[in-house]
Amino acid sequence: MKYFLYFFFLSTYSLFSQNIGSNGVRSDSRINDLFELIKNRVNKNPYTNPKVKGSEYFDDMFKPAKVKYFEKDLIENIFLRYNAYKDEIEFSNNPKTLSSDKILMKNMNISCSIEGENYVYTNYINVNEIRKEGYLIELFLGKKYALYEKRIKVFMEGSEAKTSLERSFDARFVEKSKYYISKNNSEKKEIKINKKSLVDFLDLDVKDKKKIIKQSKLKFKKTSDIIAILNEYDQI
Repeated sequence: MKYFLYFFFLSTYSLFSQNIGSNGVRSDSRINDLFELIKNRVNKNPYTNPKVKGSEYFDDMFKPAKVKYFEKDLIENIFLRYNAYKDEIEFSNNPKTLSSDKILMKNMNISCSIEGENYVYTNYINVNEIRKEGYLIELFLGKKYALYEKRIKVFMEGSEAKTSLERSFDARFVEKSKYYISKNNSEKKEIKINKKSLVDFLDLDVKDKKKIIKQSKLKFKKTSDIIAILNEYDQI
């Protein structure tokens, strides 16, 4: 029996022990699996033509980051950046690197924080009632309500002017954002940043609906306006 217990504790210690990484930092051994298992799965950027305007990223730089696996922090000096065109989070040990062939595994039990912005891989429903999976950024996380942002880069092909009255356009990346809201951990549904969308989602009584509609200080054109209302009704 004592040999069995010794083997059990030895195995458990080995599984959760920390190792010295290539960067000389003590690291949780499990974090290696989150990246090494998907090495070389990222295709090289097909849009390397200098005439292409813009980028696949909202921020091209790799930034200091933290990774959580089953809500447990994994200790490692890592640098991540979000590829908004491919909906992938790229990984590097060096913040000055220009490209990477490693990405964070797409798993709903894995989340990360890049310079304070929390990215979660999750299900969501778009305005056409189509269910999708992808990365959302937490903008507000209350007791009842949560608001998320989906940052997107769309590639637009270039076009040549056919007549003197038309304009030529270079190939380019166009950026946009979509927003998703949930109540009591329900499904995340797309919402427009305006009063009507918010009032319809909150499903409040007539008195509270009128109160929001008559808000004079908030223009409901910014996410901060939506967050202000969510924060107020999250306490009720």
